[in-house]
Amino acid sequence: MENIGKMVVTQKEGKKIGYVLDVALSEDLHKLGYFVVDEESEGEFLLRSENIISVSADVVLIFEVANLEFDGQRQTLLGKHVLGDACQDLGIIKNLQFSGKKCTKLVTDKCEILAKNVKHVGEDFVFVSFKRSRSASKTHFPRAESDVVVQIQDFQKTPSPETVRLSPDFYVGRICTQDIFGYNNEKIVLSGQVITRAVVEKAKRHNKLNQLFFAIKR
Repeated sequence: MENIGKMVVTQKEGKKIGYVLDVALSEDLHKLGYFVVDEESEGEFLLRSENIISVSADVVLIFEVANLEFDGQRQTLLGKHVLGDACQDLGIIKNLQFSGKKCTKLVTDKCEILAKNVKHVGEDFVFVSFKRSRSASKTHFPRAESDVVVQIQDFQKTPSPETVRLSPDFYVGRICTQDIFGYNNEKIVLSGQVITRAVVEKAKRHNKLNQLFFAIKR
């Protein structure tokens, strides 16, 4: 997903604050900006889109530290399970697609779902519905392909455990027991790989520390 994992740098202080952790969305799924994690405190802050000066391939530039707003109740769609009308499992959200600031599609490890079909976003689950209203059912227009849940290639399913915060020293030297995939579905940690500080930082940039914790050999 765009800008996830990029460094956040201030122009006034010339300081690296941390990195982009996730997209910040309003209740109607419009993009507010991004959630940024402070590398020193591991605190999470809201960076609104209007406070971004420039974005490059590696850096998100803001004016000053004061542009970040403390946010103690971050809500994210990434990693949540999606349930359909009959409580069918539609997968875990791996990516979001946008048109301008509007989220238009949820991409899970099983399918793609139009954001307009989202009915409720909970703490762990997103509920979607493909049922038509009675008024809509009276019309005789053919159903658009875009209204359908489209089956796509299966990716490795991963659990979404509670957030785990540990020192990097806890991971270093241990062995990972499974492949871990990043935001673009690339392998960022290999099964059997010895974990180094660089591996921990990469997992942190992709918001995969939780998965790494549960994947290490005890």
